[in-house]
Amino acid sequence: MFRFFFTYDLIFELDKELKRDHKIVQLMVDEYDLFLLSKSLLNGIEKNMVVEIVIISTSNKKSMKLVNLCKRLIDLDVEIYWKLDKTLFVKEDYFAIFDKEYLISKREQPEFESFESLVKIKNEFFNGLTLASKKLTLFDGEIDIQFDVDKSIIYPNEEVFLEWNVKNAHQIEIEPLQDKLDFSGKKSFLLKEDTKFTLVAKNNGSLQKKSIFIRVLKAKEIEFDVEVYDPLIKEYILLKPISAGQGNYAVYLGQKVKISWNIKMMGKLIESNLGNLPLSGFEEFETHKNTEFHFTFKSLNFTDKKSIFLHCFENNEIFSKSEETQATEIIQETSIPLHKKILHLIINFFTKLLFKK
Repeated sequence: MFRFFFTYDLIFELDKELKRDHKIVQLMVDEYDLFLLSKSLLNGIEKNMVVEIVIISTSNKKSMKLVNLCKRLIDLDVEIYWKLDKTLFVKEDYFAIFDKEYLISKREQPEFESFESLVKIKNEFFNGLTLASKKLTLFDGEIDIQFDVDKSIIYPNEEVFLEWNVKNAHQIEIEPLQDKLDFSGKKSFLLKEDTKFTLVAKNNGSLQKKSIFIRVLKAKEIEFDVEVYDPLIKEYILLKPISAGQGNYAVYLGQKVKISWNIKMMGKLIESNLGNLPLSGFEEFETHKNTEFHFTFKSLNFTDKKSIFLHCFENNEIFSKSEETQATEIIQETSIPLHKKILHLIINFFTKLLFKK
């Protein structure tokens, strides 16, 4: 005799019905409802009741509490299926069919010809769910984890991709993420600081972890060397800025200047007047007026700008200084290597001998 009963309190009605003698029950619920019915289900199974369960969920993630309950049910020959379906989960059209003839539903059903036709429709729907769902098996033993990142050393806000594939597990999570994850997937991140990702995979008898550390480098400032040519030693001498970090340099009119750079990062270097420049190179010229350079380095993740101001002076007093004074100043210049200082003194010595003759 076919019957149908509609109730808002599905758990209460199912709990009562499971205590009665039934040969088989087909149950479609969510994870939470299954916990509420677990005691009545176990009691019914002890009376040789056959149980088939379809669990409706929006994620493959399973808590260890659920895994332990399912293991206990599966060990008692319960068939459990896991169905990912957001529509059914939101709709909550959960039901149970007892002995293929008595339907208890949480929602009112559309118009139907008879209880018999309704029960048969729901039974066919349940059977279709089992075919379209993944049968739950409780894995034991070693968990297989593949967990990779495309780049492990990056600059701030550079995009990285995590990719994972986990086998023989019931639950996975990636710390410090809060997302529900499938057992295989790929996810992108923009990182600002060093980050450690740890994939934690669990099954009934094992817990495995694998970690990936991504180092986020501090963005380096681009640097330029400003040098002036010394005709006495016939070499360039490195200049220091007038004030630290300001990019202001003092040079004399007619002096030969060289600005050089070596940027060991991927990107593009542009100067406002010179245009595109190589990442490693130099610019050589004579100063005839105050000159400005405005450099911009662009990478995928940051932009750095540097300006150089050359202030020209007409006072050539330095060229009229005595050779001894110049030699003393050369010795005091810490940026010149010792062998060059000695060479300068030797040249100065022989120059004085020649002029005396």
